[in-house]
Amino acid sequence: MLESSILNLARSADLFRGFSADDVESLLYRFNGVKREFSKGEAVAHAGLEANRLFVVVSGRLRVYEKIVGGHDIFARELRVGEVLGLWILFTPEISCWPGTVVAAEPSTLISLDMAVVRRMIEVAEPRMARLSSNISKILAREFFSAWRKLAVMNAPTIEAKIQMYLQELDNESGNTGNVKLPFNRERMAEYFGVTRPALSRSLGRMRDRGLLSWHRNEFRINF
Repeated sequence: MLESSILNLARSADLFRGFSADDVESLLYRFNGVKREFSKGEAVAHAGLEANRLFVVVSGRLRVYEKIVGGHDIFARELRVGEVLGLWILFTPEISCWPGTVVAAEPSTLISLDMAVVRRMIEVAEPRMARLSSNISKILAREFFSAWRKLAVMNAPTIEAKIQMYLQELDNESGNTGNVKLPFNRERMAEYFGVTRPALSRSLGRMRDRGLLSWHRNEFRINF
């Protein structure tokens, strides 16, 4: 049985939004929920290996890397507390292996769920499963938008255009205040754009010199 602290954290996850504590405990039991702990840098999932578990992040952060032509891994995104790894695979059973590698960015605690059981149970006609399906649909919609945004950024013609498009999207999400906090550091930002760190730094410097932005660490002020 999972301890009460983990159950409380699980209840705050988007996957279980709207469920009572008793319902969350019941669902975790039915989904064969298991607490897993990973140290910094430890792999949670390996590209090409069988994907048979969902992972709910209850503490820490995960980094997702996608494999590109030539066998190189590029940084794709981070998963933070409350997010779920593996939902796309849940609804595409023809995909049986992890498409990328996922590692813990810091010591992380996850709740591992049996993917086959979850897939089976959401087809059951009962109110709890309808709510769970609704939560999953909302999460997938956000992930689709995130993937669309990255594709748009990657297709921008220059590094400066990538930076501007990305920061504008973050600003839109935070209420158009002109103040943007990056969800990761500069090195990960370069990986996200598919460019080198020096090239990113040069582009940021040119934009700063033109008065388009300023920054302190991961906090940016944009003027475009």
